[in-house]
Amino acid sequence: MEDSTFGPAGANADLECQIYVAAPSRDRLMERLAAALNVSLGADGVISYGCVEVEWEHNDYEGTGARVEFLDWHSLLVCQPRHDASTTAVASDTATVLEAVQKAGYRAVPVCDYEDLLQKPGTET
Repeated sequence: MEDSTFGPAGANADLECQIYVAAPSRDRLMERLAAALNVSLGADGVISYGCVEVEWEHNDYEGTGARVEFLDWHSLLVCQPRHDASTTAVASDTATVLEAVQKAGYRAVPVCDYEDLLQKPGTET
């Protein structure tokens, strides 16, 4: 089995970020995100941007009637850092992904240990 350069293993395990997105369609979201980031959408539906790999997952909390609105959204983007990436690079690239999702017209909320670094002043989710 080949080792991936992305993912939770190694020193950057705590740099993974999940972005909850109010988007009902996986394919449309990933196509729009790839276009906004000016990158190709991988054959496996994964986007590589800078030092993060962005993968769509179904939000398992959807339909549970969660008190927090974003927990009930359909889509979850998981941003996994490259093992050798710096915290600054991961935060910067993840912030760009979040901004691209929002500019594509989706409501999005990041959940990670460094989410305060991702929001630009005056940015609404």
